[in-house]
Amino acid sequence: MVTVVANQKGGVGKTTTAANIGALIARRGGRVLVVDTDPQFALTRQLGLEARAIGVNLVDVLAGRASAGDAIVPGVHGVDVIPAASELAGVEMSLVGELGRERFLSDALETVIDQYDEVVIDTPPNLGLLTVNALVCADRVLAPVSADDEGAVHGILELRVTIEKLARRLGGDAPALIALVTRWSPGRVSSRTVDQQLVEAGLAPAARIRLRSALVAEAAAARIPVACLAPDSSVAVAYDEVVELLARTATR
Repeated sequence: MVTVVANQKGGVGKTTTAANIGALIARRGGRVLVVDTDPQFALTRQLGLEARAIGVNLVDVLAGRASAGDAIVPGVHGVDVIPAASELAGVEMSLVGELGRERFLSDALETVIDQYDEVVIDTPPNLGLLTVNALVCADRVLAPVSADDEGAVHGILELRVTIEKLARRLGGDAPALIALVTRWSPGRVSSRTVDQQLVEAGLAPAARIRLRSALVAEAAAARIPVACLAPDSSVAVAYDEVVELLARTATR
């Protein structure tokens, strides 16, 4: 299964979600590949990897200089990783004029995808070509929505439209879209507003995750997923509930 974590807004906990979902699936015994498609390489950094110290990364794969297998860094907090680098922005621009530009990532991952139970792909905070490449791979899309932003639901609705357009254009089924509310606080009006808007849009949240805690900041500073640093914390437990949901939907 391929799970893509996407939202065109930054600062919503997208990378934190990708890192923890991957780590928790691995903790359950799954073979997990995590792919960073963001030129800001936030996931690569959050997993403790130094982009400049890595010989081969996703830039080389999409540019045709290396295979996906060549770019895999094994055993990082229980998962394998294809890291990113800032040069991805240039690669994205170069793909614009290419035939089949939406399928470069999908084609590249074909050589390794059967080795894993789950592939988790983190995306840039936009709906550009790198995100589109990730969405083409997706069996389901996790969309973190910040409870701090009462206009955040508009972004996930745009994402839903993009997913449906891709499915029509490429002739396949649209992947399931699953909303997560991040930066959740039950006492805040904005949290209740965002929750209600999602329900009204037919995207009732699969989980509500509090990402304001000092623990989250500590994990980011240590460059370790919260699920590895503090597996019994409320954040880790909330993400584990998401993983349980993914496991149930995968068997239907």
